Amino acid sequence: MRLNSSAAASAKPAFSAVQPITNFEETIANRPDFDHSNTPIEITKSPDPSWSYGDGVRTGQSPTDKIHREIDPYSPGRSVGQNYRLLISGIAPRPVGFISTISGDDGVKNLAPFSYFQVVDHDPPMFIVSFSSRFGSAKDTYQNLKDTGECVINTVSENMIEAVNASSIDAPYGVSEWDITGLTEAPTTTVKPSRVKESVLSIEGQVVDIKDFESHKPGMSNYGMVLIKATRFWV
Repeated sequence: MRLNSSAAASAKPAFSAVQPITNFEETIANRPDFDHSNTPIEITKSPDPSWSYGDGVRTGQSPTDKIHREIDPYSPGRSVGQNYRLLISGIAPRPVGFISTISGDDGVKNLAPFSYFQVVDHDPPMFIVSFSSRFGSAKDTYQNLKDTGECVINTVSENMIEAVNASSIDAPYGVSEWDITGLTEAPTTTVKPSRVKESVLSIEGQVVDIKDFESHKPGMSNYGMVLIKATRFWV
């Protein structure tokens, strides 16, 4: 992972994407332990088994009692962080794409998680991942995809959460996220980046298209979207 440029590093964010926790260790200590029982998901009836065409919503709060608030995402007084918090809470759950790439210039290995990720078709198998970079500093994964056109998308399981989270830090240039996480590199067939052996499903992929966007607030962020076609599955 590369360090940000000096200009980007010295820039002050105009918003807070997450709420700060003043005492992280105390907050974590007061939470209940993780449930390792692996209790199977129970299949139940639908919420309204007797529903018929035209019935609308018959369970829960009446739709007529709900009051909606209209929000303009581009209003002058609305921050990027407000849009971020609304979308990540309103569109959930979202899968995490744990992406392995290699830089095109010096072959530096990169491993990073992205929550703006989804499968978009099965024939051909296609995936989409997007990148939001603050203050003009492109994320390493995004730049690597532009330079090399290939990657491995690894799925994330509960037992990998700590390692995956560790890979998201801004490591110094030349420091491998593979070493930081302790995850195992496994060979691939159609691309150069390694896959994560601990992942239940890994997908070798090649870039089909890349689209760049500008923030509605000039200089605030750059947004990129990458369409990836699967070339191999590892299950």
